[in-house]
Amino acid sequence: CHTLDRLKIKAELLVLGTLAMLGGTLQSFRQLKPLTHICASDHSNFYLSFVAHVASISHEYVFMPCTMEELLPIMRRYEEEGLPGVARSVDVVHVKRANCPAGDYNRSKGKDSYPSLAFECITDYDRRILGVFGPQFGSNNDKHIVKIDNNIRLLNEGWLSQVEWKYYAHDETLSSATGVYVICDNGFIAWPTTICPFMGSRMNGRFEDYFSSKVESLRKDVECVFGILKGRWASLDKGFKYREVKTCGKIFLTCAVLHNMMVSKMVREDKPPRLVWGVHFSNNG
Repeated sequence: CHTLDRLKIKAELLVLGTLAMLGGTLQSFRQLKPLTHICASDHSNFYLSFVAHVASISHEYVFMPCTMEELLPIMRRYEEEGLPGVARSVDVVHVKRANCPAGDYNRSKGKDSYPSLAFECITDYDRRILGVFGPQFGSNNDKHIVKIDNNIRLLNEGWLSQVEWKYYAHDETLSSATGVYVICDNGFIAWPTTICPFMGSRMNGRFEDYFSSKVESLRKDVECVFGILKGRWASLDKGFKYREVKTCGKIFLTCAVLHNMMVSKMVREDKPPRLVWGVHFSNNG
């Protein structure tokens, strides 16, 4: 590149090649050479530099709410659906290790029939990723991972434990509680800050059944995020091709950052006011 214009074109081609590899459009860096006239080694080196840089600035795009102004819109979205006090959803996704080293095979093979790496993701109602913890070896279950996740620890020890929210009790009186919580499936520990559906609940008209049905319905937002990530970035769906655990973690963080960047460009249409648990919530709160 002897001129600035040629350097700009090469940089754009390298970025497009990286996105093509993340999206699974191509299977090998060698396929990029006839398309871009750039050797495969340059594409491979740029790919690693790209994911390392994006992972280093991931805190600017993937972050937990730090103020009440950031938290209230998230809680209001769940409140509109009938679950006051919910701050987010949490779940663990497993990504296959396509080139897992022999020394890591046993501890990477968990509930699936193949070795994998686990990432605990926290999302909001609008499919935005708020926190990523990992990678963890696939043999670690959800109950183990949630114990060491700093994002979950903030619910018990941080300022979120002092947030007050209101709800209607059984006697239809307006009550208040302190400390927000997240919704999850039954694979997590039943802490006051990690609320899951009741075990064995059926639609028999009980309050527990309605509550469990609502939790199971709303916690699908994190499952949808996993589907969007693996559907858009085939490098996650087909598995990591790199052997180093740190490199795999940077690739997942890069996909999470790109996902949030695209979500931020989407225009959300506010829902009309509705009645939830006997309380009228308007669009302006």
